[in-house]
Amino acid sequence: MAVTLTNIPAGHEFKAMSIVLDDARSRAYRDATGDTLPVYDEQSAVPPLAVAAFALGALLESVGLPPGTLHANEYVRAHQPVPAGSTVECRARVAQRSLRAGRVFVVLESEIRLDGAPAVTTRATVLCEAEAS
Repeated sequence: MAVTLTNIPAGHEFKAMSIVLDDARSRAYRDATGDTLPVYDEQSAVPPLAVAAFALGALLESVGLPPGTLHANEYVRAHQPVPAGSTVECRARVAQRSLRAGRVFVVLESEIRLDGAPAVTTRATVLCEAEAS
């Protein structure tokens, strides 16, 4: 059976991954979201939500996603600025998994570290159709 988000158990820890947060990626994210705050240019920093989005995207690329998967909720806490051009390390785990009304609810917790210290922590809820058994 292929590994998909629907069959990963609670407690599963994903392999740590490195993510490069170059200025072009940060700018593309800001352009796509309409984020015009000048502080990111002034400090040459990546928005915390962009850091979280890139980490979640990389994580979800590592598993199969059934059609109709929905990113339902996200909690993000910024601990320190992340300079553009940085490489961060993301460690994530399935904190919770439940089945309700034919849907699998998966809560993913991530810690994104810069130079060994927490930069951004997240808690994301993703839901998808349960696989037929």
